[in-house]
Amino acid sequence: MSKADYITNQEIMLLLAKRIKEYRLAARMSQKEMAEKSGVSLATISHFEQGVNQNMPLNNFISLLRIIGMEQRISDLLPELPMPPMALKQLNKFILKRVRRNNNDTKS
Repeated sequence: MSKADYITNQEIMLLLAKRIKEYRLAARMSQKEMAEKSGVSLATISHFEQGVNQNMPLNNFISLLRIIGMEQRISDLLPELPMPPMALKQLNKFILKRVRRNNNDTKS
């Protein structure tokens, strides 16, 4: 198992806050600018980045992701489930294994 398997919820939130801050700074954006663009209060952003606020509502977090252009990565967190084996088995029943031709098909 990797180190990521052992981290706590609090550590995950701190890591996310650190990453948000890194992306914000890479975009040369102040907390105030991020607040204005995202609609999330300056205090909330400041407290989140400092690790004070670890209960940020999901909609606020998504707003911050949008501002740094990372909202499309949300689907990476929970990818679509692969087809369950029983559903695949049912689907295979309908896939033709071979094509049968009658006499009319061979006369061309």
